[in-house]
Amino acid sequence: MSVLKKRQQLRKSLNRISALLEEAAEMLQEEIVNKKRIWVRKWIEDRETTGGSILLMKQLRSEDPQEYRSGLRMTPENFDELLSLVANSIQRKDTLMRDALPAKVKLEITLTYLATGMSFRSLSHFHQVSKPSISLMIPEVCGEIYTSLKQFIKVFNVIIIQTIKKLCIIRSH
Repeated sequence: MSVLKKRQQLRKSLNRISALLEEAAEMLQEEIVNKKRIWVRKWIEDRETTGGSILLMKQLRSEDPQEYRSGLRMTPENFDELLSLVANSIQRKDTLMRDALPAKVKLEITLTYLATGMSFRSLSHFHQVSKPSISLMIPEVCGEIYTSLKQFIKVFNVIIIQTIKKLCIIRSH
């Protein structure tokens, strides 16, 4: 084979390689441009249909009130009454980006935490709510429960109140 033919074959091969590299570069650029950051994980997004609050808590409430009481340490009626007292304070507005967590779910998570001491990770998996959201909501809901029920709570001195507040903060971390 002559040197001229070898050069022509080499140029054709280099042109093919160049075209393939350009195509690969375009594909990578498309991936970078189209790659979206996960705002809400899929399993959390499905909370409305598969979350513990939707399925298990609802079933326990209607079919086995004793187990419901065992899990939240209160009857469904007491839960509804407490929810009516704190709902307006703990319910946030929905935004264009996402729907706010319902006050009912926030209260269920908080009462489950207080009744069982479940870890935030376990609560997150059971109720399909992010761990950071749980770590913010539990102290907030505890504070609202205290505010709503303080007329019924007899405290002998300020030290006991401060200790309770510290325990709520410590347990929420």
